Parts: sequence; structure tokens; C-alpha cells
Amino acid sequence: MFDRKIRISILGNTGVGKTTLIDRMKGTDVRTIKSKKSYQINIEQKKIRLQSSDSYPWYHPEAYRKYQILAIDNPGEIKYRRQWREVLRAFNTDGMLFLLDPQQSIEITRIAMEDAYNYFLDSLDLNPERADEKAKTKKYIFHFVVNKCDTCVSTSYSAKDFHISPEIKDQAVEFLSQFASIMDIFKETFPRSKFGISYISALYSPYSEINKLFEILKVYLFES
Repeated sequence: MFDRKIRISILGNTGVGKTTLIDRMKGTDVRTIKSKKSYQINIEQKKIRLQSSDSYPWYHPEAYRKYQILAIDNPGEIKYRRQWREVLRAFNTDGMLFLLDPQQSIEITRIAMEDAYNYFLDSLDLNPERADEKAKTKKYIFHFVVNKCDTCVSTSYSAKDFHISPEIKDQAVEFLSQFASIMDIFKETFPRSKFGISYISALYSPYSEINKLFEILKVYLFES
């Protein structure tokens, strides 16, 4: 088939911006986006032509190919997280975008990240030994996204002027570094998988930065 599909599960604690990211993916005007909590699984599909297509010559398939994004927005509250395992199993996702919010506590974020790790393994097999063996042979995407980078500094931003400055990047990197040990466990358990990091504001980053997330997933899945 000429077009390709990217199936990704969006995970993270409640309030980290999962739904906002998907709204931006769909092209929703940021001025209409309001903070909201999701208490159920939301599945969004959109066929998009990635911006990198413009860099290919006219005779190359990538100049015309579209990607069907299947984005699964999972509720972040602890009492709903058992659904993560079932969704990962039912949709056979290619991996996950795990969102982190610098305004949330380290402990809350750590628990959510550990839950994502455990439920991803459970989705492979409820038997721990079999799950570990399957994890060694599977190729997934684990992309960690520090969202709400606009909150890393006190300056107020608008949709027009926001960008990841060196100051913002440094603070986001410092925040993410506190979870390096958990990320290392992911890498040890899933040695054939691809890992990445992005720093964005799902609300204020230009669409090109939102699009870039899916550019990265495309490379992981089809070009690496």
C-alpha cells in the first residue's frame, strides 16, 4: 500500500497535555483549546502529508506519501491506568509518546513513567519471564516528550512568539535528567527498540514542531 500507518499510544499522567497534543495534530486552532481531563480512551485518526515530503524530488514516493496517524489518547489518572495495558494489547501499537509536565512533581511523574513501563510489558504477556523475552526481540518506539516547556521560565508567551530558547531547553533537560534511571531500564528491557526525546509546548509550539514528532516516528519505523 502506498500510504503508511503509524499507531502510537499517548501516555502520561493526567494534565500533561496528551489531549492538547492530539488536538494540535488534528489542526485544531490553539485559541479554541481549553484545559480538560480525559476519563476515557479517545482514538483519533488523521491522514497527513508530513512536511519532509517537500524535500524529496517529484519522482520519489515520499514526495506524495501520506501517513495515517492512529493516536490513542489514554486517561492519565491512576485509577484508569489499567486501561493502558489493554489498549496497547488491543491496538498492537508501534510504541508510545510519553508526555511529562515540568510543573508536576518528580514523584508523580516517576510513578506514571513506571506504570507505563509495567503496563507496556504486561501488554506483551502477563507472565513476567515471557514478557521480558518478548521485549528483547520486539522493535518499538519510546519517545519521551517534555511538554509545556513554556512553563519552564516565568516569561509569558503567546502562540505567535513561542520558541524553545537555550534557557528553556536547559531547564527542560534538567527536569528530564531526573528520570534517566527509568529511561535506562526501558532501554535495557527493550534493546531493539528506538528511543528519543523532544521538548515542546503542545499549546504554543508552531505546527512544524508538532509535525516534527511524527517525522521522527516515521524515521524510526520505516527508515532506520
